[in-house]
Amino acid sequence: MMKAVYLTSWAALNTVPETVSFGDVPAPPPPKKDEVLISVKAASINTDDIPLLQDSACGGWLFHTRKPTTSDPLVGGMDYSGIVLAVGPDCKRVKVGDRVCGISKVAEYQRGTWAEQTLYPESDVCLISSADISFVDAAAVAMGAFVNFDMISHAAKVLPTQSRCLVVGASGALGTVMLQMLQKYESCHVTAVCSGKNAETCLSMGANATVDYTKGPFGEQLQDAEQFDVVFDFVGGLDVLRNSEPLLKKNGQFVTAVGDRQNLGDRILTFSEFASSAGAIVRRSLCGCGGAYKYVMSGSYPPLTEQIWKESALAGARAAIAEEVPFAEEPIRAALRRVASHHPGGRVVINLERSV
Repeated sequence: MMKAVYLTSWAALNTVPETVSFGDVPAPPPPKKDEVLISVKAASINTDDIPLLQDSACGGWLFHTRKPTTSDPLVGGMDYSGIVLAVGPDCKRVKVGDRVCGISKVAEYQRGTWAEQTLYPESDVCLISSADISFVDAAAVAMGAFVNFDMISHAAKVLPTQSRCLVVGASGALGTVMLQMLQKYESCHVTAVCSGKNAETCLSMGANATVDYTKGPFGEQLQDAEQFDVVFDFVGGLDVLRNSEPLLKKNGQFVTAVGDRQNLGDRILTFSEFASSAGAIVRRSLCGCGGAYKYVMSGSYPPLTEQIWKESALAGARAAIAEEVPFAEEPIRAALRRVASHHPGGRVVINLERSV
């Protein structure tokens, strides 16, 4: 047996922090074939982890984990860092004692990472390799590295030029990683949209300028500024898109990690609502928004790869950490409530090496 944060049935909407259990569940079996058994040292709590536990991810469409049961509890969490305890006979790259991290595949979301141990195929496990990265930092940056690598790939041709980028939601766990990953493009000028209290954080992580969204719509504040080649959106919603459109150069790119609905996953969408949003995304992506700019909905699929890890974390990128909590029941419930608020102020990480 092992300690874990788990469910035996789906949580009702907006009740995950109160519904999850903390206690003993069966530990993973010994690894077979190419499987890797990992002692988890740190695991992040992502915004998307909560919808996955109430079966409302993507508005209740497209992404589902397996159904939790009393006999087979569902452990929460997608990304982790830790040490390899055992490997299957077919493993070739990973060995016992290696420091590793990764992100689980949603459709194969079997083991979870808010637990003392987890089990994944070797192909889904990434070697941390650098002693300079703590387990907490590795777990915190994993999702940001993964999401941003895909977003940046869509703008890869323009970024090395004298480009101008706008990052909306720049002070969050994903946005802060984006600011750092964009630093490798020395000729790229980056403006961060954030609250005034987070301006210094964004500037220290690579932004050249900031816009305080609490002082009014960022589109109005930037209406007289030079237009942008790329807008990276971590907030979502039509207001962000409408504010961004006049700021984009002709043939510029709007790359979003969220889409046209903020807080997607807080409730189950009707089929009509889901079809409307999906149809709008497809139309914008295929029709090029009337030729004015290119709309891209980012959405690659795990695992975290060695290439992504090398070009993000090993290059120095780190996520802003809002809180590091011990592996204990009440701190984890409070952390889940913080993430569920959609304003955690950065990445929230469970440190399994702290019990109190």
